[in-house]
Amino acid sequence: MKILARLKKTIRTFIQKEPPPEYEVTQFVISDRQPITGASKISFFVNNPQPGASVTRTFENEDDVINWLMSNADFKHILFKNLFSSSSVIHHCGVKEPITEPKKKPGDIDILLYKEGNESNAVGIECKIVKSESLENQPPKINKITSVQKKGTKQADGYINIGFSRVFLMVILLDDGRHYNNPNFVFRTTPTEELKELYDFDWNTKMNTEVGIIYAYVNQLTSNHINQTKGLGLRIEREAKERIQCDGLTEKIKNLNY
Repeated sequence: MKILARLKKTIRTFIQKEPPPEYEVTQFVISDRQPITGASKISFFVNNPQPGASVTRTFENEDDVINWLMSNADFKHILFKNLFSSSSVIHHCGVKEPITEPKKKPGDIDILLYKEGNESNAVGIECKIVKSESLENQPPKINKITSVQKKGTKQADGYINIGFSRVFLMVILLDDGRHYNNPNFVFRTTPTEELKELYDFDWNTKMNTEVGIIYAYVNQLTSNHINQTKGLGLRIEREAKERIQCDGLTEKIKNLNY
């Protein structure tokens, strides 16, 4: 009987063990463009003897980054497949009236998405930019992450008040990894330990729990301009909670196409 009791206890303990943690998967697409000149050999992912501008200084403002990303077919494919499991998605960038009100947060809707013909289940995405620039024999130069997080959380909460079916905060990391010494260009990215302030932020208490979190990556892997050689990545850190979208917002979204 004692053996049977111990066996039951062992089985019960095994069953009650916590399941292994789930890890978010970052999807990456790496691309390089080289001119066809008639030469017998074409090399990809090599440094340009005349370096291009840093990705941290390529774009004038946040809107330029968003428009550049949303004009890239690879990035849109990853984003749409993650949020809708479909590529038949309509998108708008920098939407203001009639969706938002002048001088009221969030100001504008950075990215508005919906499945074609299904405006009643729209997704609103607030975007914030973090810049990281590698330096020779020094830690990377990273802009103020906390201010980005504070502004992003407040504006994402404004999207909730507007009434979208789902709302996400997307943190876009512009990562200039040109000066990292890793011989494998794929790994010329800012080390995770240098971004602890970003990844360890207490989202659960600082932002509405209905808001999802997306990390997007724009990686400059060689000395080439970002338009020539790049890595684009995306990770859904936290899923957004789906809600019933108000009819008034749905009608406004329908009118955007006219």
